[in-house]
Amino acid sequence: MKRTHLDSLRRHSFLALAATLTFALCAPNVALAAGPSTAVLDFDTKGLTSDWYGAFEPGVAISDLVTDQLVNSGKFTMVDRTHLDKTLAEHQLTAAGEVSPATAIQSGQLIGARYLVSGNVLQFAKTSQSGANVGGLFGGIAGGAIGSVSTERVTLQVSVHVVDALTGQILQTFTSEQSKSGTSWGTGAFSGYVGGSYSNQQFLSSTMGQLMNSVAIDIANRLDPAKFSSGPAGPSLTGKVLASDGKSLIINLGSTEGVTVGMYFDVMTVRQLRDPDSGKVLTSHQTTGKIQITSVDTNTAVGQTVTGAGAVGATVQSGP
Repeated sequence: MKRTHLDSLRRHSFLALAATLTFALCAPNVALAAGPSTAVLDFDTKGLTSDWYGAFEPGVAISDLVTDQLVNSGKFTMVDRTHLDKTLAEHQLTAAGEVSPATAIQSGQLIGARYLVSGNVLQFAKTSQSGANVGGLFGGIAGGAIGSVSTERVTLQVSVHVVDALTGQILQTFTSEQSKSGTSWGTGAFSGYVGGSYSNQQFLSSTMGQLMNSVAIDIANRLDPAKFSSGPAGPSLTGKVLASDGKSLIINLGSTEGVTVGMYFDVMTVRQLRDPDSGKVLTSHQTTGKIQITSVDTNTAVGQTVTGAGAVGATVQSGP
């Protein structure tokens, strides 16, 4: 009887272990890395003077491929590209290239990233051409059939910035440059791609994809999470509630003070109390709610209540 009971316990333990392993293997692929929460924004291409590549978007392609490289490194907790693009679009926010501190802070709050990788495509040009009219060498029917073969060299140069989305501080900046020669630089097959589409094998095996990926690999290798520092908290904005209807508040801070749509403010009551022992006047801050800014004027802003409430005259202070 004891042996039967022991066998039963062993059998149940085995089944429990098997179920646990099955769940672990079949569960969604969730990144468990303890690396810093990071998002890669689209790289800006506004400074390019040539558009020989047509509707192809090199800045989007680089962003996709850098994201893939950082995910594969296991050193970062990456924000999904689809979530990033959707969230920024919903808030009508364009974040690409050298983002301002205010935009970096707002973007980081919206997408849940502590660090933003962004930059500019400084050069994307055909820098040299070589080859001969092979048909001319052979002449006649054979030459006409062979035609011309020309090799073109394309150079891609990208500036990279890492921004702390909590403070807006630039933590790391560098430039990556790669060149590649090839006989086929057609981009028509990739002109309809959007963010999140460029990591497919068809693109990566093309001459264009190989150049883009070589830059992405170089960028990823030079991004060191150990160099990402929390840094001191940025200067906070403090103001007052001018009006309240229970669902939203109007505060006496606006774009002049650096308020932007999407920022969060803590609503609090501030009291001055005298210590009976020392006689010193002490200040007490009690948080009563939180608002998110939905519209901004020059000297005022409207915030939607996220939690709690705030009365007219209450103090507001910007926060994460």
